[in-house]
Amino acid sequence: MKADLILLHPPSIFDFRERPILWGPINDLVPSTPVFEMYPLGFVSIASTLEQHGYRVRIVNIALKMLRDPRFRPEEYLARMRAEAFGIDLHWLPHVHGALNLARLCKQLHPEVPVVMGGLSATYFHTELLSKVPQVDYVLRGDSTELPFVKLMEVIEGRGRADEVPNLSYRSGSRLRSNPLSHVPETIDCFNLDYEYIFRSFLRSKNLDMLPFLDFIEHPIMAVLTRKGCECNCTACGGSSYAYARVCNRHSVARRSPEKVVEDILAVQEFQVPAFILGDLAIGDEKYGRRILELLRKEKVDIPLIFEAFVPFSSGFMKEISRSVDDFTIEMSPDSGVESVRRQIGRNYSNAALRDMLDMAFACGCRQFDLYFSIGLSGQSEDSVHATLRLAEKLMQEYRGRRLLPFISPYAPFLDPGSIAYEHPERCGVVKLADSMMDHYRILDSGLTWKEFLSYRTAHLSRGDIVRLSYEAALKLAELKAEAGIISSDSLEEIRHRIEVSEEMMRVVEAHRRGKCTEEYVRASLVELRERLMIDRRELDWSRGLKLRRLMALLRKLIAV
Repeated sequence: MKADLILLHPPSIFDFRERPILWGPINDLVPSTPVFEMYPLGFVSIASTLEQHGYRVRIVNIALKMLRDPRFRPEEYLARMRAEAFGIDLHWLPHVHGALNLARLCKQLHPEVPVVMGGLSATYFHTELLSKVPQVDYVLRGDSTELPFVKLMEVIEGRGRADEVPNLSYRSGSRLRSNPLSHVPETIDCFNLDYEYIFRSFLRSKNLDMLPFLDFIEHPIMAVLTRKGCECNCTACGGSSYAYARVCNRHSVARRSPEKVVEDILAVQEFQVPAFILGDLAIGDEKYGRRILELLRKEKVDIPLIFEAFVPFSSGFMKEISRSVDDFTIEMSPDSGVESVRRQIGRNYSNAALRDMLDMAFACGCRQFDLYFSIGLSGQSEDSVHATLRLAEKLMQEYRGRRLLPFISPYAPFLDPGSIAYEHPERCGVVKLADSMMDHYRILDSGLTWKEFLSYRTAHLSRGDIVRLSYEAALKLAELKAEAGIISSDSLEEIRHRIEVSEEMMRVVEAHRRGKCTEEYVRASLVELRERLMIDRRELDWSRGLKLRRLMALLRKLIAV
């Protein structure tokens, strides 16, 4: 394989195939598996931008290849690569173990080829990354590295100077240097998300190296980016207004123009897959979202659209969604059913306002409404977890016959670096068990269970409490869904069985830590826990009814090539 730049996505834990790991429910509510093989959307925008500037770029999902093929050897595969530079994402901190080990392997096999890292976590830990990991040559900081990457490629080719590349951290002799984080675009129309890049890459390479996640073929979904930055200040979020200002020097939200957003949705429609619209379209400036909906109405979009709501929509905005989109889902994260807990974590609306939102959504034809609750929050106690379950039960009863899907999962495994809770844990009722980048690396390097991966506890809940309550709450919620006819009795029994096995595995691993059983016994016992633990995967599938249309769309594209 030869390219100017090869972008590599690592697994969360590099040696996940060599040691027994009880992943638990840490991935239940995202499309990817516990290996977190879904690469960030920035890979596509970086690849698209560089190709527009004449560079040949490949995306290789190393995590996915390791997951799909037990015989795949990354060292043999990487040895055959030829590139001017390797790019590795360290966007989400749970990838730190995989990212650092992949960088080490790249440098071992290709000592002359520079390794570039980027992403929110790489930005936050850029000094530690360059001082502790000599295999990393450059860190591109911030949330918009497309054009700085073009300039860095010129430096790598000998046509520029490192000190002229904005947002770049690097070594100069024995010193670490950080150029000003000055490339912070005020709008994000300056680059294109080329949704056909993956398709073209497949035709070029005849393999599935660049698939976004394992289930993409069966359950595809594409994201549409509307902004960088956020208007909200949720305490535990690394993408909050506070975190963006601290980590990315972004002090205001950069929006993508309504016209560009709709262009992106229409590009997704060509593949006949659901589109997940990232960012609350109504928050901050409802006119912005209304303009997008107006354009969608003119285009008569016929794919499912998933909208995020950070706070309840106004009745007028909800009606605009109904007028503009035939098939829509809304996702909302109250996190807690207890209003005082919700306020403490930065979500300032009442349960009455939540009910009003549900009333409006279903009256306007919302196909599905997903509600996400969490365990391990600031100010949360065991009683407040039980109160959250009672609220979920009442809501399912009140909206019986509607597709209201509540979910509950632990806030795991790590606190987001740069978030308010990470920077001011005492103020938020959090006790950090890991601080530096290498602290988090060591947790993943030595841990065997998701309890051991948890990098924090709260003032009211220990790590053991978070684990126990997560299992109890998930089982209770599954029972409620079965009673409401949302999942089948067979699905309930499968979830119950997996939770029972997982709880037993916690005891087995603890016995192994005390020298009471062998690693081989632990490994054999974990075979049953390869899939999602606490939910029925079909609850998160928005692509029903699109399979034939999707096949026809791909056939038309193949004919057109």
